[in-house]
Amino acid sequence: MSNVFVVLPPICTREEFSRLTGLEVKGSSVVLGMCNQSTLPTVKVGRHSLVNVYQIIQDLVAGKTEFLPGDYS
Repeated sequence: MSNVFVVLPPICTREEFSRLTGLEVKGSSVVLGMCNQSTLPTVKVGRHSLVNVYQIIQDLVAGKTEFLPGDYS
C-alpha cells in the first residue's frame, strides 16, 4: 500500500470544501447547513465565514469519528 499525501488549505470557502470532500453532489446547501448548525468548524475572516479545515484535521488525528450538529458551537 502506498502513502498518499494531499495538501489541504487550513481554511477554505464552503464551496471549496464541498468540492474537496465530494459533498457537492449532495447539493450546494449541504455544507452551508452543516456550517449553520455548527457541525463543521468555521472561522470569520472579515464578513466571510470559512470552513476551518485545520481544526477538522486536528480532530480526526485526535480520534474524532462523528461530526454532529452543535459540535463547534
